[in-house]
Amino acid sequence: MSVPAIRLAVVDDHILFRKGLRALISGFPGMEVLFEAGDGQELLERLDQGTIPDVVLMDLQMPVLDGLQTVRLLRAQYPQVRSIIISMHDEPELIDSLRAEGAHGYLLKNASPEEVRRAIQSVIDNRPNLGNSRNILTTAF
Repeated sequence: MSVPAIRLAVVDDHILFRKGLRALISGFPGMEVLFEAGDGQELLERLDQGTIPDVVLMDLQMPVLDGLQTVRLLRAQYPQVRSIIISMHDEPELIDSLRAEGAHGYLLKNASPEEVRRAIQSVIDNRPNLGNSRNILTTAF
């Protein structure tokens, strides 16, 4: 019996980054991107329509509804959805704040493809990623 694929959503206001991340994830065995969204509001609208991913990979800084605001709403409305924030910022205070608000993981935008795959798998398995890379600052909080 095969293991069901990990279903993901990619949320970022930069189309090129979003498409690139989707293409990357589509190459990982056992993972599929259900949809993309340009901001947190668009993500929540898709969720409200019944398309619920297992994991959301989401930019921190977006117009309309940013990553932090969206994490708060996900925690309240869709607690089963795991969220990984993707950002270029690596300040420990920011990461602690995201953890406190309900994010499940954090990746820097310069992470390698393997680090992205490992972060997704880690939040699904609900375990921290203890690798030495600075690109995955914290996963599976």
